[in-house]
Amino acid sequence: MLVDLHLHSRASDGTMTPGEIAREGARRGFGMLALADHNTDKGWGPFAAACRKAGVIPLRGMELDCLYDRWDIHLLAYGYTPTRTLTDLAAHSLGRMLDMSDDLVRRLLPAFSQLSWEEWSAYEADPAQGGWKGLQYLRGKGVIGRLEDGMGLYKEQGCDYRDYSFPAMEEACRVVRASGGVPVLAHPANWFASLSQPELYRHLDAMAELGLGGIECHYPSHTPEMTWMCRCYCRRHGWLMTAGSDWHGEFNKVAHGVTYELGRVRVDLGELDLGNLLEAGGTKG
Repeated sequence: MLVDLHLHSRASDGTMTPGEIAREGARRGFGMLALADHNTDKGWGPFAAACRKAGVIPLRGMELDCLYDRWDIHLLAYGYTPTRTLTDLAAHSLGRMLDMSDDLVRRLLPAFSQLSWEEWSAYEADPAQGGWKGLQYLRGKGVIGRLEDGMGLYKEQGCDYRDYSFPAMEEACRVVRASGGVPVLAHPANWFASLSQPELYRHLDAMAELGLGGIECHYPSHTPEMTWMCRCYCRRHGWLMTAGSDWHGEFNKVAHGVTYELGRVRVDLGELDLGNLLEAGGTKG
């Protein structure tokens, strides 16, 4: 059974509806899928219903922004119950993302006469376009050509994740576990690609102390060595071992020469370790 546990819909910054993702997953031969939208699981209901109708097993998921050391780390939360505490933490992170776009537009106003704070304040993003509200507005005003072209502007303009009050990784892990879920490190190569095995394992040991319980071992940008190191660590510590494509539909589909698309990572369930997520109710609700 092919598995992809990292997919994004229009509920966050993808271009497809939850139902479209479920049906496309079934068409491409996947037997288990997880919607992992950024800081929200509003797409879970229609996604789960569409998966079941298409004969696909749905797994409840969400991708949370949090801070670890000098990095904005993404946690994949799986199999949780959507408690008020977890929903509030996700909403807090989503709010900080919106603050970043507010600040970006504010800082670009002096350089681009076509931008208007009043217009921006009333602007409504189009979910079908994908991406972030700030990117859509700047493209519509001719500041950038593609949505992806604006992603680097945030850091350039001093709107970096580390400048905002995202939750600490320890807090995010604690809240996910208290909600019955397991926090899994998303795409470790995004931060640790240049590290040796001992250096990578030192960070993973530190994250274990903070409550982490798994790694997204299979990912489009991972080298075979990174995948192997992550799998070895998971086996040694009894952690969850997951796989995902990080597909956002047409938004940011190709980045730095790597394609992020459903089917790019083709891993069988038997090659992974999902612990007791299925038995614990990660597919229910």
